[in-house]
Amino acid sequence: MAALLILVILTQRVGIPGVPFIGMTTVLILGWVAAAAICHVICLDRLRFCWWLAMGGVTGVAMLLQQAWLPNADISVNAWLLVLAVWLPFTFRLVDTGRAGFVLLLRYLTRTTVVLAVATLAMVGSQLAGVQYVDVVARVVPPSFLLEGFNTLIPIFYGSPIYKGTAWIGLEPSITSAFLGLGLLAALLSRSSIWAIVVLIVGLVATVSGSGVVLVIGGVVVLLLSRARSILAPYWFLGVLTVVATSLTTFGEVLLSRSTEVQSDNSSAALRSTLPYEVITPQWISDPLAMVLGWGPGSSQRVVNDSGLVGLLVPTPVKIFYEYGLLAGLILAGMFLLAFWGGPSRTLSVPLLLTLLLLQPGLTTAIITVPVLALVTLWSPRRGPQMEDDPDGLAARAPNVDDETWPRPPGRIVSSSAR
Repeated sequence: MAALLILVILTQRVGIPGVPFIGMTTVLILGWVAAAAICHVICLDRLRFCWWLAMGGVTGVAMLLQQAWLPNADISVNAWLLVLAVWLPFTFRLVDTGRAGFVLLLRYLTRTTVVLAVATLAMVGSQLAGVQYVDVVARVVPPSFLLEGFNTLIPIFYGSPIYKGTAWIGLEPSITSAFLGLGLLAALLSRSSIWAIVVLIVGLVATVSGSGVVLVIGGVVVLLLSRARSILAPYWFLGVLTVVATSLTTFGEVLLSRSTEVQSDNSSAALRSTLPYEVITPQWISDPLAMVLGWGPGSSQRVVNDSGLVGLLVPTPVKIFYEYGLLAGLILAGMFLLAFWGGPSRTLSVPLLLTLLLLQPGLTTAIITVPVLALVTLWSPRRGPQMEDDPDGLAARAPNVDDETWPRPPGRIVSSSAR
């Protein structure tokens, strides 16, 4: 599982030659699922598999009705097949969904994202030191294999010669930010080193993107409202000090200024949250029959392309109901929501759900859906209570992990069963 996340992070900029906007990530995930199933690491989850079959059947029938009854329907069979392919892995679950394995995954994720944060800081720090940015990935990967259509290089503000941190390998700063945010939550849940927390916070600020910040805020709120809120205590002082210190830098100031940019037209936040509804909804409601049946798979992206708004995204609810209508869309939405049910940690599943619903195109973009698969769906149905309902279990040691090299925060608890 950890190997899958590492591979996805490393190859997120690699695409499939001749196939625009679809990354190698989709192929890697399907390959991992096939290998894991053959090795009996995962098995089919009957409920999710039946729902996936229903989703495929109902949306397939919807396409036929769109073609027959909507002359202006814009149908892409490939877009429909992509939805089925991206969500096929979500029909599986791990054979062993125990707590120890999940804690082990959290610790591997923490270490991986700490390395990612260090690389992000190295990328930004080298630019601040006067070293001209060089796209290392573009020099190594053939142009035909580079994924296009994403904003990989973005200045920290208009006219700045400094690019936002992506660790060179990130598809976009927002995606790097999201992985660092998840790593920060994983570090909290696994009670990792205080210094790991600091590195992740500083790396998160260096991306100058709010995606990871939203995940962290959501996860911390969930923790504060749970019985496990005490695990945050060892991190408060140094964590708050780091946040305050970084907020005084240019990167922190730019990031803070973005907290209200959703109110500004053509801002990054508006392009993800409000503008898609303003652009697409009028066309969706223009035909009552289209509201019921949808305008066809892939049609929302073409509306976005025709709008002329660079960077405009298609949020998950818009894509579902604009393309598949109310009838088939409800089945598709059910499959989407089912992926978040029964996971081992609300601290991860709740922020991921809100982010994919409100801010990210989380229906067909595998690099965005893979954290849900790895951290929530494959562990569902979980064994035992959620981590937030079992505070002592948060400190349970995972097997075969030598974490003694990671300094423990004061007050770290190790359950008696794990000693």
